[in-house]
Amino acid sequence: MKPKTRDNLIYLAIGLSIAGVVVGLFFYADSHGETLVFPSRFAVRLVTTMVLVGYFVAREARRVTSTLAGIAVCVLVAGLLHLVISFGFRQVVGQLPGIPYAGFASIETFLIAELITRVVLYFRRTAHSGRSRS
Repeated sequence: MKPKTRDNLIYLAIGLSIAGVVVGLFFYADSHGETLVFPSRFAVRLVTTMVLVGYFVAREARRVTSTLAGIAVCVLVAGLLHLVISFGFRQVVGQLPGIPYAGFASIETFLIAELITRVVLYFRRTAHSGRSRS
């Protein structure tokens, strides 16, 4: 199976699983006479962009041939940076309509991924130059 086909099947399975859980929660709440409570817009946006930031940072760190531990550290640092930005702009994240927020989130994700990639390359360069001196 081609990697692209495999990835698309994984995305489809995850999407169907999430949709199934939401539908199941809706029917459970409806059959028991309860109201279905969803998290706030801010919480949903925070989690979804956290996943996207982690994915793109891991992909970029892998592209510059980082180790598995290095990729994990990059994703952790990027996640923390994303949390700081999101909580710093909490009103903006929670109140922007969909398309302007998508633009904000995509620019933020791009800048975080580029920053982490450049930091990894900088530390790799300084580590290699330090070894050649001794």
